[in-house]
Amino acid sequence: MEIIKVYKEFDNQNKCYSYLERIRWNNKPICPYCFSEKASKRKNENRYKCLGCNRSFSVLVGTIMEGTKLPIIKWLVAMCLILNAKKGISSLQLARDIGVNKNTAWYLQKRIRRAMNEDDTLLQGLIEADESYIGGSLVNKHEKLKQERQYARAGMEHKTPVLGMLERKGKIIVRVLDKAWGKEIKPIMKKIINSNSKLVTDGFGGYKDLGEYFEKHVILNHSKNIRRIGKYHTNTIEGFWSMFKRAIMGQYHKITAVHLQEYINEMAFKYNYRNNERAFEVLITRCLTKSDAFT
Repeated sequence: MEIIKVYKEFDNQNKCYSYLERIRWNNKPICPYCFSEKASKRKNENRYKCLGCNRSFSVLVGTIMEGTKLPIIKWLVAMCLILNAKKGISSLQLARDIGVNKNTAWYLQKRIRRAMNEDDTLLQGLIEADESYIGGSLVNKHEKLKQERQYARAGMEHKTPVLGMLERKGKIIVRVLDKAWGKEIKPIMKKIINSNSKLVTDGFGGYKDLGEYFEKHVILNHSKNIRRIGKYHTNTIEGFWSMFKRAIMGQYHKITAVHLQEYINEMAFKYNYRNNERAFEVLITRCLTKSDAFT
């Protein structure tokens, strides 16, 4: 949704609440405590009193916006800005755009990113899978740090491994790994990818023997410059990695391993809904229904 439309459609708090109530309840309030559909609205408030358990509630209870002191319009504008920023938006920029301090902007981003996690998706069909490594060059690290962490002069042990699985003409799911090896990679892929799917990977050892589980496993030997066999290639997911790394360099500069999954959630969500005109509404729905998004 365009930012100007957000301001026009939600120019007061009541309109914001009405919109959220339509998305979450279809305008039929449901108590988040006892799930009773019998409730009365309080006069001049956007709150309801449950006639079942006698508790007070609003549409924000059990969502990422519960307990917020910010006007709801700022949440909606923040979501719009995050969605429209292809390569991401920094917390400092978001703070300037919506008129809050940088800590509040970071708080908003953190919760919205968690709601973007599509852990309920099952990929199927032709799947491109590829691992990547996120982190700065070893050359740029201080010599004392290299010695303390016993980094080798070559390899990727100083970076954080991530696994990407992309359904051709579909969605991408990315998971941060503790270690890039088969013991961790294979269970994740078997959980997220339907066993009837055709899998395309490079020759990395972590994918060994996956052909025994999936319908077909095409291995591209990149060391011998074999990057395509007919329709089988990993160009699409490699394009996603390129976009994500440009976002790090251009916007975030540095992402710690602790928060990396949240940043990847954001980039993957925007990639998955890049051509969907209802992306804003989908995000709102997730923010209202993913109760684990703020735990």
